[in-house]
Amino acid sequence: MKTIFFDGRYLNVNAQITEAFTPGSFKGKGVFETMLGLDGAVLDTALHLKRLRTGLKFLSIKAPLINPLILKELLQRNHLPSGRVRLMVWQAGKEVHVMAAALPYKISNKKIYRVCLVKTNRAANARLADVKSLDYGLFAQSHAQAQKHGFDEALLLNRSGHIFEASRANIFWTKDNVLYTPPLSSGCLNGITRQQVIKHAGNLKIPVKERNLTPGALKRSDAAFLTNSLIGIKPIEVPRELYLT
Repeated sequence: MKTIFFDGRYLNVNAQITEAFTPGSFKGKGVFETMLGLDGAVLDTALHLKRLRTGLKFLSIKAPLINPLILKELLQRNHLPSGRVRLMVWQAGKEVHVMAAALPYKISNKKIYRVCLVKTNRAANARLADVKSLDYGLFAQSHAQAQKHGFDEALLLNRSGHIFEASRANIFWTKDNVLYTPPLSSGCLNGITRQQVIKHAGNLKIPVKERNLTPGALKRSDAAFLTNSLIGIKPIEVPRELYLT
């Protein structure tokens, strides 16, 4: 049994119920956040909650009050000193619901990720691009497809042929001592770790530029890496012609 938080109460549920609240398979109008629980604390909670509220405002959903201590409590109740914390808020009819869960998560010890390229029909100016929406099917399917073929991640191309992000992460690359990342206008999410990398690079006087990324430009890069709240920063093996679709 797992303990989740649902609409103001802690509930003991089986694993099937927990899995039902998975972005990509769960159907609903709303947003979610995935956070890293480490040594009993949930990292960057304030930044995640701020983005969650911004997404709800975009979707015209009234943001409920969420006590961040709930997330820490879930780690304790599930006996997880470290783990993956998922927070979902959605609207069904006139009711707004909140669900939070703490799930086991083992930080990968892989030094480098193998990635493939997946073409999508996503517009560069996709309406929900900067909202971590529960409309997550494209990303969940691309990730599952990559894993099925033995890759760690899928790099996603928009209709213009530009890599805008990975299925679960943002992408950065370097060339001639400049750090690049796709602009938000390419269709990528402004990830929490993405924001922090750009900020810290600026503090270190490392030039950071936003540029649209083609597969050819990625091949010519000096190095590339992915970022998200769970993996932090993970170098990738630059793909050659590894299209799955």
